[in-house]
Amino acid sequence: MTDVIHFLKNTVEWQGWGYNALTISFIATAVFTVLEGWGFWMQNLSIWRNKSGESISVSLFIYFGCLFITVIAYGYYIKSIAAIFNGMLGFLHLPILFGLWKYKGFTNLETGALYVFPLMIPAMIFLPWKDLMMISLLFGTVVPLLMQLYEMWRAKSAGVIDARFIGILIISTAFWVVYAFAIENWVMEIIYPLTLVILIMILLLRFRYARPS
Repeated sequence: MTDVIHFLKNTVEWQGWGYNALTISFIATAVFTVLEGWGFWMQNLSIWRNKSGESISVSLFIYFGCLFITVIAYGYYIKSIAAIFNGMLGFLHLPILFGLWKYKGFTNLETGALYVFPLMIPAMIFLPWKDLMMISLLFGTVVPLLMQLYEMWRAKSAGVIDARFIGILIISTAFWVVYAFAIENWVMEIIYPLTLVILIMILLLRFRYARPS
């Protein structure tokens, strides 16, 4: 318990607590992490209720699931409560991936990704180049996000992509952009604005290809 208290007192949020952009963006990211969790669960329910993984990129959820858990280790390194809390969302990817495997199936490439991508977690824990690895992994999100765009464009269908899920990710990412600049973390300052743009494009395709109700 003493170690936990010592860690908390040395976090950027504790050290910078006050009426400022850091504290406001931290509270906002914590709230939206909870909303993101709800969004992931809604996406999970959409897959299971429709018994379909149509237009959903399996690689996206494999990569993001592993990345979120990796962020827990990175958050510990940079002493960020917000990053650690946000990283917990990685565990919500497990039922989504199980649903995709059951109703859509994995290609050989996606099965390979299921073995390779989890290696980022021990790499972040044990290797010394934390910032370099994190920016590489975050830039890596561009590929599965673009694959999600391609999946929807190729099928000309929104499939079972949940608009609430994407919308929450967009709003949450916008607050992460503010938080990144508030704590002056150059890794986050580069990737989150780029992620925001791609997520907006995914949402636009979601509405463009949505089936009439």
